[in-house]
Amino acid sequence: MLSVRLPEAIERDLTQFCASRKLTKSHVVQEALAEYMVLAKSSSAKPLPEPDLSFLAPDDPIRQFIGMAKDGPSTDEWMAITRGEDWNKP
Repeated sequence: MLSVRLPEAIERDLTQFCASRKLTKSHVVQEALAEYMVLAKSSSAKPLPEPDLSFLAPDDPIRQFIGMAKDGPSTDEWMAITRGEDWNKP
């Protein structure tokens, strides 16, 4: 399970896009992410773009932490560390 915050304009566009094509937001986001990852793998020599932090105030203290765990544990690994190995089992 993953939750993602989107800027209002993107969320509004996504909602309209999904309604016009009778698709779920999850489906569109999953397809877009899969395509992004394929492109990222094929152009692995290029660095990934810097994250868009426009939604944060310039003096927001969280800015210093964004991206610092790029090479750290994955979300699944953190969940297992903090909640136990069976955190995602039915």
